[in-house]
Amino acid sequence: MSEQRVPNEGYPDGPRRRPPPAFNVPGIVLVLIAAMGLVHAYRTLVLGEIADVRFVLDFAFIPGCYGGAGELCQIRPAAADLWSPLTYAFLHGSWTHFGINTFWFLAFGTPVARRLASARFLAFAAAGTIAGAAVFYLVNSGLEVPVIGASGTVSALMGGACRFAFARVRPARDLSAEPSQPMISVREALSDRTVLVFVIAFFVTNFLVGAGVGGPLTGGGEVAWEAHLGGFVFGFFGLPLFDRATRS
Repeated sequence: MSEQRVPNEGYPDGPRRRPPPAFNVPGIVLVLIAAMGLVHAYRTLVLGEIADVRFVLDFAFIPGCYGGAGELCQIRPAAADLWSPLTYAFLHGSWTHFGINTFWFLAFGTPVARRLASARFLAFAAAGTIAGAAVFYLVNSGLEVPVIGASGTVSALMGGACRFAFARVRPARDLSAEPSQPMISVREALSDRTVLVFVIAFFVTNFLVGAGVGGPLTGGGEVAWEAHLGGFVFGFFGLPLFDRATRS
């Protein structure tokens, strides 16, 4: 953040720093959250029940439709298999689902977006979303059930943030880490206690959900934990491919 110089009146020690804003969320993060919110508002406030079901079928990720010819797959547009690995992230099961994803998107999207800037952030988030869908497909290739939600995207942001926002190899900072902070290697990340505890907690939580004993963690709802793992692993290992400091 740049400094603002003001007249020296009353400040004999030199120029005064401009205080940081109370909210410093990158615009691209707010745009994506607004897009997800508008989609859910459109579904819940404008579309009727039947139209909403059709809307979900058209834009949700359905792994069984790749190479399958089930009933759900036959009523979807022919090109749905192309766009659904991205568009499923803009659909949510409820306002609570949307609110939870929004909270984590703000927390982890903010430092990653500040580091990558808008274009690279969009590419990284899109790739993480697709990675989440790909891993879910590998585990559930024959499942003809719509998969929705931005949790895979959020997981990719979490994995990416582990490479620079948590590590204690430099002076401690909050999640709004400066883009100039150096990225740590995979070995350094896994050797850092804060990062390691976070990674272990993430995988244990998703293991419990996948084992069917994580009901209290999810409110009893079905969770595409495979997409979480796929997004997280991609974000953790893939962020350097999008990082401008690393590429330079």
